[in-house]
Amino acid sequence: MPGERHVDRTVVVTGAASGIGRGIARRFGTEGANVVVADVQREPKQGARYDSDVTTPTDVAITEETLGEATYVETDVGNPDSVAAMVEATVETYGGIDVLVNNAGIQIVGDSQSTTIGEWQQSIDVDLSGAFYCAKFAVPHLVERQGQIINIGSVRGFEGGGGPPYAAAKGGVVNMTRDLAMELGEDGVRVNCINPGYIETPLQDINTDEDVAKAEEHTLLPRFGQPEDVGDAAVFLASDEASFITGANLAVDGGWLAHSGL
Repeated sequence: MPGERHVDRTVVVTGAASGIGRGIARRFGTEGANVVVADVQREPKQGARYDSDVTTPTDVAITEETLGEATYVETDVGNPDSVAAMVEATVETYGGIDVLVNNAGIQIVGDSQSTTIGEWQQSIDVDLSGAFYCAKFAVPHLVERQGQIINIGSVRGFEGGGGPPYAAAKGGVVNMTRDLAMELGEDGVRVNCINPGYIETPLQDINTDEDVAKAEEHTLLPRFGQPEDVGDAAVFLASDEASFITGANLAVDGGWLAHSGL
């Protein structure tokens, strides 16, 4: 439920224009945070299955509809110079960073033979290297405030699936979370990872009706997830209620991994 757990805290959410990132950013806004919407585009993506009626930019929605306020900063997480500029702009605007949510990601469909070298590199650049770049440039500011990093992985990071680059990148995010937690624990910076299952966002347009039916079989609860479900978990992990949780991987998947026996 909305509260005021993050009033005046500064939260950076990458890939926040649409989908899961938008849900996370809005939830932090309902908790009173200053949210930096870091994305390659400001306008929400339109999905054929989901979110086709979402048109208001995330920063505008947060500022006009929640306790918090938001600023859009154009950011390509696969470009370290762009990430460094985003972090600098955040600190100039709000004075520091309390929470970094590494959410930006893409998914390229294909197997080892149909996936091109360029597609592989693009996926690794955005899904894995982007999370590292954001952490690298944000960590000095997070240490100042004993802040938090929340990485967004995937159930695919545990069981495979989703294509070689996506599975590899998300598996890397899962293990990078543990490594960062080990590095930053003595500084009071907590690092955790949320691993979503099937969440209803425009990203799911890549799926066929058969894919959706299989996802329903893997999801133990009688519905698919919403971006706000991931947002609820992120708000909790960044709060004082989670002050003794670090290095953890939290499945927000409706039971997907339990179904897989993982």
